[in-house]
Amino acid sequence: MFMNTASIIREATENDIAGIIELENKCFPSEHAYSGKQVKYLIKKANSCCLVEEDGEIIRGVIIILFKRGTKVAGIETLHVDPIFQKKGIARRLIQASETEAKKRCMDQMRLEVSIGNNRAIRIYEQSGYVISGLLKDYYKFNHYGSRDVYRMKKKL
Repeated sequence: MFMNTASIIREATENDIAGIIELENKCFPSEHAYSGKQVKYLIKKANSCCLVEEDGEIIRGVIIILFKRGTKVAGIETLHVDPIFQKKGIARRLIQASETEAKKRCMDQMRLEVSIGNNRAIRIYEQSGYVISGLLKDYYKFNHYGSRDVYRMKKKL
């Protein structure tokens, strides 16, 4: 568990699914948001870790990290913060917590993909030590921030 004043970052449980889905729908159009079934799989069965940041009983942010079997690479699958709680350092704290979790699992690198149009996220990742390592064309099925292309970003742990 990671703490910051009144808020905590902890591993998500099945009881958090509804709150995570609510947050997904605040942050993404329906065609991009995870379904309850997908979130349940990521929490309970996937080779992953889902961390939530909450203040009281309000989930303000979530990060899902996937661990690729047979490698020492962890991937940030998704990161989002409730729009009304953005610009409070929640994303950076979730990134730090995910890196701590990855190190506990003997990972030595973090990797992610981010829309080339998502300047705010790119800036947060760069400030957290991630560097652009490539451009992937037509990565997304739908436009994200005006493009289907993404930057791959990496960070050595």
